[in-house]
Amino acid sequence: MNYNLNSIAEQEKKSSSWTGLKNLLNLVAEERKRIFLSLSAILVSASLNLLGPFLIGYTIDHYVQTGKYHGVLVFAGILLGMYSIAFVSSYLQTQWMGGVAQRAIFKLRNVIFNKIQQLPVAFFNENKAGDLISRVNNDTDKLSQFFSQALMQFISSIITMIGSGVFLLSINIKLGLATTGTSLSYPDFYKKCFALGKKKECVKFKKLWWAKRRNTGKPEQL
Repeated sequence: MNYNLNSIAEQEKKSSSWTGLKNLLNLVAEERKRIFLSLSAILVSASLNLLGPFLIGYTIDHYVQTGKYHGVLVFAGILLGMYSIAFVSSYLQTQWMGGVAQRAIFKLRNVIFNKIQQLPVAFFNENKAGDLISRVNNDTDKLSQFFSQALMQFISSIITMIGSGVFLLSINIKLGLATTGTSLSYPDFYKKCFALGKKKECVKFKKLWWAKRRNTGKPEQL
């Protein structure tokens, strides 16, 4: 039986990513309440951070320009309270999702360790100790970073972009449409730039390959 992890990984590269996602969701199935609270905290924090510039603009237009400094002080207090709530929400979200990530990784490492305990000696003959340690520690740490940082930052960015688009459209429809339309074209633009850069690299590689073949009479490995 083949116990080499590298060859097994190459054979399973074409497996569906949905299977891996379902396995990850099973790890955090018991943490639904904390995940929901974390998402709610992200929504509150992102919404308040979006509302801040809107209130600042309103204060400048209606109170600073007219010299009504009492209103400036009132809105300054409102902004202080808003940003304080946003800070507390962000802190709670970090704590909750950090706990979710740590408990999920604890479960995953226990599952891996118990599985390793059941494997035959042939498995350890075909795999280096460093590879096993890397998979148990480093690879699981990446999952921890995904749950505690990357996932929450991604959701927060999505909420911020949608909220920014809504505020832009509410302030000026034409300017908002121009800005959001340009932003929607970015993915296709980057995709075309990546394809163009990849094509140029292939052309450059072929030229270098043929140049070495003319000089040596046979192609060399680059």
